[in-house]
Amino acid sequence: MKTVLSFIFIFLISFSTIGQVDAYSEDVKVCIKQNGTYDYYADVVDQMFTMLKQQYSAKNVPDTVWNELEASKSDSMDELSQMLVSAYRGYFSHDDVKNMNALYKSQAGQTMVNDAHNLSASDKSELGQFYESDTGQKILGSQEEMNKLMSKISEMWSSDMYRSAVAKLSEKGFTLQQ
Repeated sequence: MKTVLSFIFIFLISFSTIGQVDAYSEDVKVCIKQNGTYDYYADVVDQMFTMLKQQYSAKNVPDTVWNELEASKSDSMDELSQMLVSAYRGYFSHDDVKNMNALYKSQAGQTMVNDAHNLSASDKSELGQFYESDTGQKILGSQEEMNKLMSKISEMWSSDMYRSAVAKLSEKGFTLQQ
């Protein structure tokens, strides 16, 4: 009986932890969408495809092949999101991420992300209060390390995505070699 109860207890704890991990991941994904990070990288993907189309313009790659490659954008963005979740996890608690999301949902947060030059005095005050909070201090204190980590993630992710696209083009008989 003790074994059964122990098993059920461990199962419930594991299930609860998985739910927390998923909630953390989902909240980070909301955060990177609200703060403009997701859109920035979506533009990077679009620019990569524009560049590839220019590089392969003499190869007459059919639109169907380009459409197939571009369909991988969603999966690629999901992979990037998971990488970013891992980066956030190293620096911020779930409560920190929730606090960031609350900031980015606010008028001050939206103005900061979309047009920082138009911050009102009230917006600046709200942002000042946020950055004086524990979460704000964590952001400021980790900014340099996070920027380095984000740069590494960006480099790894974008080069993997580019190599994958070139490999798929090669598999279909389209290479840049003469």
